[in-house]
Amino acid sequence: MERRRFPDETDEARIDPAELGVTETSEEPSLLEEDLFAHADPRIFVTDPDNPEEGRTFVWALTRWFERIEGDTGAVEFSPAAEDEDELREWLSEQGLEITEIDVDNEFGRSVREEFLEQTPLYPEAPELSDQELPAER
Repeated sequence: MERRRFPDETDEARIDPAELGVTETSEEPSLLEEDLFAHADPRIFVTDPDNPEEGRTFVWALTRWFERIEGDTGAVEFSPAAEDEDELREWLSEQGLEITEIDVDNEFGRSVREEFLEQTPLYPEAPELSDQELPAER
């Protein structure tokens, strides 16, 4: 008896994501971590539009709000701040702050956008999954 195959069926074992507890909905697209911001068009908001470098800066991209935090050494990180705009505005209003969107074509907006898109993951891949070489031991 010949086994009937579907057009795209292969001999490889397939795992149903539902068996692993993974569910996908139209509201939650499946994205790989490294692709999360690859095609994002972040929107930049500041608390001081007249002097954006002095106020707080927030970025909206695809899935949530992030706050731009610059350390004493000048290093920049983007920390998750809120899931949606209402949540962010409520949190800021409790602090007596409002945000205003700035044009990403101005120097500060362009700089924040580039920093955001070029950020590296806080937790890098395990060495066995990475294509980067490990640093030489001394």
